[in-house]
Amino acid sequence: MANTTPILVASGQYVFRDVLTADNALAPVDIAAKAVNAAFDSAKAREPLASHIDTIAYIRGFIDSIPGGAGPFGASNNIPRSLANRIGANPRTAIYGREGGHSPQRFVNEFAEKIAAGEMSLGLIAGAEATGIMKQAMKSGLTLDWSEHVEGQLDDRGCHLLFTDYEVNHGITFPTQVYPLFENAWRARHGLSEAAHRKLASSLFAKFSEVAATNPYSQFPITRSERFLNEVSAENYWVARPYTKWMVAQDAVNQGAALLMCSVDKAIELGIPESQWVYLHSYADVDDRWVSERADLAVSETMRLSLNAVLNSVGKSIAEINVMDIYSCFPIAVLAACEAMGLDWTTDKPLTVTGGLPFFGGPGNSYSTHAIASLTDALRSKPDDYGLITANGGFLSKQSVGIYSAQAPAKPCHNAAPDLQSTFDALPTVTVVEQAEGVASIETYTLVYSRGVPTLGIVVGRFEDGRRFLANTGDGDERSLAIMAGDTELIGRKVLVRHLANKNIISFDAA
Repeated sequence: MANTTPILVASGQYVFRDVLTADNALAPVDIAAKAVNAAFDSAKAREPLASHIDTIAYIRGFIDSIPGGAGPFGASNNIPRSLANRIGANPRTAIYGREGGHSPQRFVNEFAEKIAAGEMSLGLIAGAEATGIMKQAMKSGLTLDWSEHVEGQLDDRGCHLLFTDYEVNHGITFPTQVYPLFENAWRARHGLSEAAHRKLASSLFAKFSEVAATNPYSQFPITRSERFLNEVSAENYWVARPYTKWMVAQDAVNQGAALLMCSVDKAIELGIPESQWVYLHSYADVDDRWVSERADLAVSETMRLSLNAVLNSVGKSIAEINVMDIYSCFPIAVLAACEAMGLDWTTDKPLTVTGGLPFFGGPGNSYSTHAIASLTDALRSKPDDYGLITANGGFLSKQSVGIYSAQAPAKPCHNAAPDLQSTFDALPTVTVVEQAEGVASIETYTLVYSRGVPTLGIVVGRFEDGRRFLANTGDGDERSLAIMAGDTELIGRKVLVRHLANKNIISFDAA
């Protein structure tokens, strides 16, 4: 009987840390190719693997993740096939994925389904970023040409906006301006002052930094102490409260990773030893609403649903999961995930296998490719353990999770909850007022900085009847900026909101 059980059979990673010259300025696809070749070596296969690849999925580049986005040095018109040319492959299917950090795990889930159904033979998932090289080259005045034209089939799944026009008008567009809204809502829900929350987040991320310092593929392999992370300094300046530089994902990286998947039968055919096999046991995918429409900004219902679905489906509690990588673009991504599955975030159990996006590095949408590669490597040396990946896209917008083990699953790899999206969609939402007028309370907020100077306050507010609105500080309103930069708790404070032009403007002179 055919055994089409899907397995991950190889992974590879690469990091560029050399002094940049015109001769070594690798394009993202070149970095990805180095990671793929590392994966080929790690498979220990009897047969060359490239010619057996029938599907390549390339993780969408970060700079290409907003409609109309483009890099300064050009790019391939068909980047999966550019990668194929570099590694000697000629796949039947080439896919360029959607935007979002959930993409690597979601591709693993998709590939597992296709392999189990006999629709895929050997699949490659790869991604890379060269943002660090790009920034250095521009600063140094290097002229690079990364453009290519490659013929062949391409399933380009496009990129899509993660925000509404109303959110754009109020500055809710960049992750560093959105995640602080979740963070402040979470700390208020837990009764924490900003200082107490910073101490908690610094303690949490200092542990991530320790892991990154020992990871050979880290872009920033330096231990950063809890004290360093907790203090505002020239090296750790304000970005948007409550975040300083080293509390956020670092995108100036040059990193690539690759995963190879096939069936048990195909692995046997290729002579890939069983010691390399890692099984995906269970997985789940679910997407959230627009930020302004979420009922509670202090929690993630998509995390709660997806994480508990996969744990329940394999009969495990989080206490029984020994290897994990919780997506860590900002502290709230870790804290919300821990809360969703009942894990104490002060645990001594490592919550990352890489070191996390602020310290290992944040290679755009491709970070979790590295996390899965590191996790499967760890599980090969710990065959009795189970591992968990949480992959997050957008603004806690898209969740893809998976549970892995070197042990074969008791029941076939499966979607833990195929109706999860409809379950989430049935949850209550909130009424949003686009043109807000009157006295209201602050639900959450952030203060955005530029070169150490506060420039914009962003507020999410509620009227007494529960209706929500978005608002900003007004141009030249130094008093409001000063209040938001102070130590006084703002959540729950009354403000006056007025609608001017296409924005709601708040002041602290509430009647």
